Amino acid sequence: MKDCKIELELKGGEVKLKAEHAGVVEMAIMCGALQQFTGLAAYRAGQPLDEMKTYLLDIHLSAMETLTAQTRKEDRNEG
Repeated sequence: MKDCKIELELKGGEVKLKAEHAGVVEMAIMCGALQQFTGLAAYRAGQPLDEMKTYLLDIHLSAMETLTAQTRKEDRNEG
């Protein structure tokens, strides 16, 4: 694992991401840490833990569906 940096910005309803020296492993580790941090903040704010875990899982599954659609589109454009 190497030192790296990821910046996230939400602007105008769009998420913008900027990564420096971040490979797949580093981004995945930081993504997991952000999910854990988000869940803990929600729990401390009074959200039930199981409810927050379900919500975060739903977000993850939606992101993976979007990834699937993006890769299929790229595969069609290459072929």
